[in-house]
Amino acid sequence: AEVQSRYIELTTENRDTAVIFADGAGAVCIEAVETSEEVGIITSILHADGKYSEALRVGLPARKSGQAISPTVIKNKEHFPYMDGKAVFKLAVTRLPKVTEELLAKANMKIEDLNMIIPHQANLRINEAFRERMNIPEEKIYNNIQRYGNTTAATLPIALDELMEKNMLKPKDTVMFIGLGAGLTWGGVIYKLI
Repeated sequence: AEVQSRYIELTTENRDTAVIFADGAGAVCIEAVETSEEVGIITSILHADGKYSEALRVGLPARKSGQAISPTVIKNKEHFPYMDGKAVFKLAVTRLPKVTEELLAKANMKIEDLNMIIPHQANLRINEAFRERMNIPEEKIYNNIQRYGNTTAATLPIALDELMEKNMLKPKDTVMFIGLGAGLTWGGVIYKLI
């Protein structure tokens, strides 16, 4: 669960971040199943590069300096999430296609083998640019940011739940989850439903 509304600076100065982030929660239950079929996590990849940490970050509690909240930290607004929207967009539209290609190669698959791609719901423009760069048909990529905003860690389970509720996924479907986040981190998972 994410409760971003408690930690967002609600000012016009921070409007780029304030209008995107939202509260949300989601969970996925996983259990062991005896089967001869290849189901579950097919492959996963996670990358991190601290060189881009200033593009998308929360100053506290994860500060390089190790400082706790202080009057200076509050005065400098270092306790609020910060995002350089242009930098994050550029990073996302290059990193997400690359990690998609890596995942597909690692799984010995093609984009056509996927029934659905669920990207992190950070920004619709990022997801559309990713879809166009990868030549993905609109019906193979799921977006719901228009309804909920960026619920950060909850975006993927919320999207998966919606797809299941709408019967848009069925047993044996193969789904790719991809995302990019603070730190900077990016990665994905290819998962085959039971």
